[in-house]
Amino acid sequence: MIGIAMSTYENEAIISETIRSLKSQQAPFCCVIADDGSTDTTVETIRRLTDGDERFEVLALPHGERGIARKTAIDRLKQLGVHYLYIIDSDMVLEDQLLKSCLLYLDAHPEVGALVIPELAYSDYANYFSQVKVFERNLFNVPSDQLDTHTMEAARFWRLDAYIASGEINPTQISFEETQPTIRYLEQGGVIRRATFTHVRHNEKQVELNDLLRKKRYYFDVMPATLDAEQGGFMKALRRWYFFRPVLYHQANLKKYRRHPILTIGVIYMYLRLSFIGVESLFFKRVS
Repeated sequence: MIGIAMSTYENEAIISETIRSLKSQQAPFCCVIADDGSTDTTVETIRRLTDGDERFEVLALPHGERGIARKTAIDRLKQLGVHYLYIIDSDMVLEDQLLKSCLLYLDAHPEVGALVIPELAYSDYANYFSQVKVFERNLFNVPSDQLDTHTMEAARFWRLDAYIASGEINPTQISFEETQPTIRYLEQGGVIRRATFTHVRHNEKQVELNDLLRKKRYYFDVMPATLDAEQGGFMKALRRWYFFRPVLYHQANLKKYRRHPILTIGVIYMYLRLSFIGVESLFFKRVS
């Protein structure tokens, strides 16, 4: 049995496509959806779409943080006795047969504890930074199942025992909490692979630079809670800083830069602005 943990917040406009992609999967699963205190019709929409389908359970929580909602859903799935855990966001649309193909892969590769599921980013908006964000997110989808040691990709499809061994998601960590189990598991000598045989579509929606910078500034401001909770957390974050990520220099991406120079300039500019914000939040504010 696969347990699917989904967190939601104010997702009434896009949740329907995600639910439909789940309901079309052929592998056996149960899905716990933990809503983080939405004030729109997200919960009502989910309940309407899953009414009568015993594979779904909806938990309406008070507003906290995404990590709390995720952990609540995961803990409930552990109570239900699932064998595999798949952690998704409400703006992810699963490819047909994704669950089945991941099960077949793990059955054939017992040494692998978890899979990173490639996210094919898209946006229905044509403004410049929406397209830049889509381009940047897709740079992580290189044609290799190997993860580099400085990965910022989060494994989402886990054998449950491997996930527990990783130390699980820490709900007190607000920023980048989803990558920490992956990092810990790799450091323990565990094996994680990128599932190049399947994918999800990830809706980046509309992205404006100022909104993106404001959101990331918040994440940087609360990042010390994550870094302080992890052994060597600061150095781990530094090794994974924007321009230090080896995946950006993969041969497949070098070709993309040559084909799309205008979008490449946008990514560089975005990373520079985010780096300045990160330095200000993580260094100057903490020192002062």
